[in-house]
Amino acid sequence: MKKKRDPQSHLRQYILTGAALGLYFGWFFRPLREPSLWTIVGLALTVTIVMTLLRVRRGEREELLQYAGGTFVRYAVGIAILELRHPVFDWGGRIAVTVMTTACGALFGYWMARKE
Repeated sequence: MKKKRDPQSHLRQYILTGAALGLYFGWFFRPLREPSLWTIVGLALTVTIVMTLLRVRRGEREELLQYAGGTFVRYAVGIAILELRHPVFDWGGRIAVTVMTTACGALFGYWMARKE
């Protein structure tokens, strides 16, 4: 029998995980290239295709288009935040990038927890 998880604990776990990932992605960021819209679209599209194919393989075929659209939007937003590190780094350096990615990671974690 599965133990039911506390919703607040579940939410807190996602927020803290998102913030920790954001802290990591901000603190160790070094700009090596220019930000690219094509990177956002290409990576989000790749993730969407893989996630949708995995869902089809599991036999979950209902509302596939809606699932794919939501997946694309969620991951495109996440990747766009990572691309936003470039101008934020130019504006405020490592500290500004770290603060921005930590806050965005926590918000993204909250958003993902609400989707579950």
